[in-house]
Amino acid sequence: MAEKPRKTGRQGTREQLLDVALALFNERGSADVTTNQIAEAAGRSPGNLYYHFHDREEIVRDLFGRLVGRWAEVYALPEGRAPDLSDIERMLAGNFAALWEYRFIYRDLPTLLHRDEIFRRAYAETRAAGFANFRQLLAYFAEAGLIHPPASGEDAEELASLLWLIGDYWLPFVEAGNDDVTKQKLDQGITLFRRVLKPYLRT
Repeated sequence: MAEKPRKTGRQGTREQLLDVALALFNERGSADVTTNQIAEAAGRSPGNLYYHFHDREEIVRDLFGRLVGRWAEVYALPEGRAPDLSDIERMLAGNFAALWEYRFIYRDLPTLLHRDEIFRRAYAETRAAGFANFRQLLAYFAEAGLIHPPASGEDAEELASLLWLIGDYWLPFVEAGNDDVTKQKLDQGITLFRRVLKPYLRT
């Protein structure tokens, strides 16, 4: 298969800088990476980086925007057919794949929320939208006969909170135990998701 042509121009440079920043943040943590280090790793001048981004916080926000877009892909509903259990499995796997790809956000989340008011507002809005979308997904899967709907809105909120907690804090939990993060460890997070959902699944 032919290699895709590399993006050029302003947008291509911006995306390259984001790719490099993501790799460095994942490796070292966002607090330990400077904009100069990002520029150097990307083969760009600091001035060129500042043409695209005002500061490191703006880079983090744009990467978070990428993650939000990834979530939209992961939780997209099938078109032209009713959903089945494979769609639930796809969403679980996709969520943890995104977790790994943007792992610095999960590792650094408390710091990022404290450090940047704009990021904190964006995260809060995304979380509120995520809870609303989750309730819609529950209704959609219940209508398709895949799950028993939660008994009340309060039950739905608690279920959403449990799954959100596992999603946001599974990686820091694993690393806090000085464990290497492997695919097996990530799969354990998926297993926890399944365990929380199990009482609601129709068998």
